[in-house]
Amino acid sequence: MAMKTIALACSAFLAAFAGFGAAQADEITDVRFGEHAEYTRIVIETSEPVEFRAFTLSEPAARLVIAFDQASWGVRSLPTAAGRGVGSVGQFQFDDQASASRLVFSLNSPSMVRQTLSLDPNGGGYRTVVDIAPTSEATFQQTSGFPAPTRTLTDLLMEEVGVAYVPPSCEVVRVVIDPGHGGRDPGAVARFGGGHEKDVNLSAGLILRDLLLATGRYEVVMTRDRDVFVELDDRVRIARQADADLFISLHADSAGDNRSPAGATVYSLNPRAVSRARANAIREGDWVDASRPQEVSQILVDMQIANKEGESERFAEALRTEVGRTAPLWRDQPMRANFAVLTDAATPAVLFEMGFLTNRNDARRLNSEREQRRLMQSALAAIESHFARCGGGEPRSRYIADAGANTVASAR
Repeated sequence: MAMKTIALACSAFLAAFAGFGAAQADEITDVRFGEHAEYTRIVIETSEPVEFRAFTLSEPAARLVIAFDQASWGVRSLPTAAGRGVGSVGQFQFDDQASASRLVFSLNSPSMVRQTLSLDPNGGGYRTVVDIAPTSEATFQQTSGFPAPTRTLTDLLMEEVGVAYVPPSCEVVRVVIDPGHGGRDPGAVARFGGGHEKDVNLSAGLILRDLLLATGRYEVVMTRDRDVFVELDDRVRIARQADADLFISLHADSAGDNRSPAGATVYSLNPRAVSRARANAIREGDWVDASRPQEVSQILVDMQIANKEGESERFAEALRTEVGRTAPLWRDQPMRANFAVLTDAATPAVLFEMGFLTNRNDARRLNSEREQRRLMQSALAAIESHFARCGGGEPRSRYIADAGANTVASAR
């Protein structure tokens, strides 16, 4: 897993070794946007003047990063430290868990930093201003990347760890499908005929497995392929053992006695889940080694988590978009949660609530093989879109899960 994660994460890592201080953080009190004909403006208000750097990243998804020497979150209207922008800016999230606090903005189209400003208070706090303007894909690729330090990350890895950055070949993409619940755990109980949640999840999971295998481009692992109970920790362990490229957990929702909620929802990691994934990375010891400088271990952990979080959000957006073409959505925006099955240290992961068994129309769809297939075809389209960059690898396909035993077999 170590070599693979370095290959996936190096281009996405936010260079934690850039020398940020550990002084008391200044508070971010507001984030607002202005949409103009030729550019989008981002204004970040702080309690004190701050040092910052703004740059774009192209991998694993198009993002704008504003990194601070020191900053903490204090925007009362956004208690989850996340929100939505305008124009070229999509979702954004404040991250203070890495070695440098930063705001990370998803980009809806190729963009470049047009100008940055630091302004004194004018009836509010100190203002950090970043203007981004549309650009071509070629220019975006050329200008994106962390501002080069004295030593590149590849240099540092070679010196301290003895591992060079090698771009991923993507010859084989391995997907873990996790049909939620099972065995003694029925999940949401059927209200309008059909099966309980565990049955719906398994049926959909088997359809998705077959669709993936039929392409000849994926290896598939299932946490269960029959009606057995699998502990949450074992589901996470299966993804870890498989060295998976993607983990998708399938569920059907419930609203108790309320029959109104309807539609599908896609969840990626919220900040607490990211913290749990980081703790798992440290506990599992993939990157923490007493024989190397602590700084290097921290860099490697941050690389791993930055890649996992970015890839999870990117796939969640692709899945939500594809599902929305064929089925109703309960929340027409990416959602984030602290689900245990999402917290493997390395594997990008989402939880897909396919609809509500407590809603008559949703229950009818979820118990229809035809509708399940349509839904899983949407999931397949999202997976194909997500891994489009891996095109050209050797076509191969195999099912390698030993479900029930909770281990991953090597049999072809």
